[in-house]
Amino acid sequence: MGIIQISMLGIGAVVLALLLKQQKSEYALYLSLAAVILILIFSMNRLQVVMETIQKIEQYTGIDAAMLKILVKLMGITYVAEFASGICKDTGFSAIGSQIEMFAKFSIMAVSVPVLLTLLEIIEGLLGA
Repeated sequence: MGIIQISMLGIGAVVLALLLKQQKSEYALYLSLAAVILILIFSMNRLQVVMETIQKIEQYTGIDAAMLKILVKLMGITYVAEFASGICKDTGFSAIGSQIEMFAKFSIMAVSVPVLLTLLEIIEGLLGA
């Protein structure tokens, strides 16, 4: 499914949710959650393409597989946090959504430490040579 179809799905769900919100607000919430889950499922197909591309990059460049795994973890943290935070904010719990975003930022910093250390080792090797 392409971006136009996904966008139409999202816009359609928003319009229906707005119409339902006036009569049955809980149904509007269920509809929006269903749309979000559908979009997440369709996004997984795109993730497969990204994973295949990362594997090709690993083969062509000889970059350490651990570094590429960190890249995938960073993308995963970002996507999951954005997804969860958006749901929390849309349902009126913006404080919880903001805390999820904060935790994601700390998680990204923690996961990226090995990359920083490797970069410092490379710089040290270049300066020491």
